Amino acid sequence: MLEYLTIIAFLVGLGIGSFINVITIRFQPDQNISFSKLVSGRSRCSFCFHQLKWYDLIPIFSFIFLKGKCRYCGKKISWQYPIVEFLTALIFSGIVYKFLTLESIRLLIITNSISFWLIIALLIFLFYAVILIIVSIIDIRHYIIPDKFIFWGIVVALLTDGFFYLTSLKNVNFPSCGLNFLGSYLNYFNCQINILVSYLLGALVISGFLFLIYALTKEKGMGFGDVKLGILIGLMLGLTNGILALILAFIIGSIFAIILMVLKKKNLKAMIPFGPFLSLGFFTVIFFGSNIIESYLSLF
Repeated sequence: MLEYLTIIAFLVGLGIGSFINVITIRFQPDQNISFSKLVSGRSRCSFCFHQLKWYDLIPIFSFIFLKGKCRYCGKKISWQYPIVEFLTALIFSGIVYKFLTLESIRLLIITNSISFWLIIALLIFLFYAVILIIVSIIDIRHYIIPDKFIFWGIVVALLTDGFFYLTSLKNVNFPSCGLNFLGSYLNYFNCQINILVSYLLGALVISGFLFLIYALTKEKGMGFGDVKLGILIGLMLGLTNGILALILAFIIGSIFAIILMVLKKKNLKAMIPFGPFLSLGFFTVIFFGSNIIESYLSLF
């Protein structure tokens, strides 16, 4: 069953990745385009503007069959299309796999005690993934994190946190210490904090730290969009998971910046979007959080 669900998630992710490409390619920071206009209308070639057929839009496969070129004008198609489609599919399948193999959730599956909250939580985290992928791509392309996506992400996250809190009070097999991707090692600490308080503290601590960098460097070390994204990360993960995501974001970002400087692609004064690294921190915690904590504790 797990294998089938993971494959289905991968295929759905391919389609969602294509949808994400439409949004991020059409997004223009200097134009206040509504979301409905971003996603409406038939797809066209960016060069010859020829309306594309359905068989030109099959995720990944169309790119391969067309050898990375437009069927009608022969211009090269951006590599963003297959890369985003594949990564989204990989992330979707990874989230489904990780959720269904979490210790607290695996026990529910074994005992046939699956509750409605599990389906809701899984769909919500897939939604989180879509938001983070969108803002990361736009940040890479335009060095900006659009408020409209962060706003809706925060609204959904707040509603979800409230839902998790109420669900935990009803004792319907919801993990008493909240969703934890760091293994049982931090369960004791997590259980000392109210679930809702944990999410709110996560948002406060992460965004507060990023705002401190933003203020001290006078916007040179951090953009305010990153601060708002920090609020969202905290609301999505909670305090302990969120702090690790923040730490990982800085580690991954530092390694990436050093590599670019060694290759002489960037210098110390060059702008590097931090939004993608915050997103990478989020996904790294989801997929490898427990392994990281276990490896760290094994050093002592």
